Amino acid sequence: MDSSKKNRQMSINCNAPIIITRYSNSYKILSCVPKTQILEAKPGFLKSRNMAYKLRARKQKRPYVSCDDDDDDGHESDSSRRMDPDFTRNVRPRRSNTMITESSEQRRAGRPPKRTRKSTPSAGEASTSGSTPAEYVARTIMSWLIDHGMIIENEKIYYVADREGDSDDRKQSKKEVLMKGRARREGVRCECCNEVMTVWDFETHAGSVLQRPYEHIHVARSNSSLLQCQFEVWQSNVEVERRTFNEIVPRNGASDKHDDACLICADGGDLICCEKCWSTSHLKCMGLERIPRGDWICPYCVCKHCNKNDKDLQTCVQCDKKYHCQCLVSNKELDLNASGETLACDSHCGEVYEKLQSLVGVKHELEGGFCWTLLQRMEPDNLDFKDLHLITECNSKISLAWEVLDECFTTIIDRHTQINVVQSVAYSRGSNLNRINFRGFYTAILEKNDDIISAATIRVHGTDLAEMPFIGTRHLYRQNGMSRMLLVTLESIFSVMGFEHLIIPSVQELTEMWEGKCGFSPIEDAVSQKITNWNTLTFPSAVRLQKALLSTPASSSSAVMNADVGVDVDEGVDMVSDNCAKLAGLDLNHEYTGSGDEEAEDK
Repeated sequence: MDSSKKNRQMSINCNAPIIITRYSNSYKILSCVPKTQILEAKPGFLKSRNMAYKLRARKQKRPYVSCDDDDDDGHESDSSRRMDPDFTRNVRPRRSNTMITESSEQRRAGRPPKRTRKSTPSAGEASTSGSTPAEYVARTIMSWLIDHGMIIENEKIYYVADREGDSDDRKQSKKEVLMKGRARREGVRCECCNEVMTVWDFETHAGSVLQRPYEHIHVARSNSSLLQCQFEVWQSNVEVERRTFNEIVPRNGASDKHDDACLICADGGDLICCEKCWSTSHLKCMGLERIPRGDWICPYCVCKHCNKNDKDLQTCVQCDKKYHCQCLVSNKELDLNASGETLACDSHCGEVYEKLQSLVGVKHELEGGFCWTLLQRMEPDNLDFKDLHLITECNSKISLAWEVLDECFTTIIDRHTQINVVQSVAYSRGSNLNRINFRGFYTAILEKNDDIISAATIRVHGTDLAEMPFIGTRHLYRQNGMSRMLLVTLESIFSVMGFEHLIIPSVQELTEMWEGKCGFSPIEDAVSQKITNWNTLTFPSAVRLQKALLSTPASSSSAVMNADVGVDVDEGVDMVSDNCAKLAGLDLNHEYTGSGDEEAEDK
């Protein structure tokens, strides 16, 4: 750019102070606030201006969609093309299999570009790494170990146990082989009866009642147990990268470190900034009519009870809200038996946390050979060997659940931080940026013969709000009510715990399906007001829906957890194939064109 153009003065017809910053060779107005609102300003709030607050008008950046070097559309091809100039992550750019179908001039402000995949799968069924309908592969732990090269399909394995009468120091070297078999993706093929069964049935078939099959089934080639194999895969670089903390670091010299998307609606525009963290929000989303005078602090930086901010704040293990221990003492809600790592902000959060943790990794049988399990990533530190078996199996199934969701949804990349949203949610990845802090998420799975066929991600907030941003079923089991079975089970659990509403983000064309078949309705004002206090996952242009949950007596919690939800499901409300791929989650990388006729035909 010519130096004369760089230094030219900008003229704006506005009787208000202007704050201008420069990115590369262009200028951007950060704030334009009437003088009447600049009252009681803090000295030194800005270097050259005294203002009541910052109101930023941001332009949405064009997301990175290709690794090609050629630039046929006239846009710049450096790193500023794919991310906000203030944010970056030290990761290699992801190669995408999508292409832009809409020019930047046609896009609405604050909206990502519409995209269409180069391949032509059915709507919502696109996958980045999953199998095609003609190549169904069981999502079992055995299949997971085969895919990672820890075991070879059809190789010899055997079930071993300690010999009776041996001393403890000889048990490690003296093992008795109870049963031999062959490794299969579906489980184990027994050599004595030539039947394919799950690893749990193989343990029973071997006459053992230890209930730890992965510990006692060994690979003949390496003499390693399946438990050791799972642990090695979990500690591999691929798995470690998937669950790494999402540390978002501003670029060196960045003038603005705050997030470019609203904490509540995930969209850009005019945002107010929290003085204690990098969170931002729209005035409307926070229920504010005008810019606050003085400092504005987001709901995650003040005490949940007294609404104050100081250095003595603790973080709740369940809801991530801040609180003072003194406030708990004053409210008589301090649990003196709780450790520092499990201390909650109130008694209800503590009870919810304990109930959810008691469900993690435990199978609950359903009718028809199905079972459901609640999962959450946990590190096997300071645990006895029995807990190690359960948690290792749980972590392995989290990786499998992610593969199921990855098969059901195209990749959703946050356009500001470049993180994989679905993957971060499935692995419960935390972050220093509140909007993408997914530490509190759980994953619920529906299995049959150890094969994961449906998966859903859930998170609870406070005393009466739960969210479910993603739920999907593998193609072989669609149109059979699998997602409905899992949804009914989760609704029952939420009701037992006292939650009143379940909320989901939905694409516009699926709202009628959610409302007509699943009992959801548009967000009411009372629920919308509650959402302003929580970090709930949504996407630009998504439609939030709610469902009132029926209250269930606490005495019936055991019956609900083992209820036969499969029998009572009406086949007329089963999820159709296309809908199962798009249930609740919003696919930002796919342009839904021509799917209406397909949905109508399936219905």
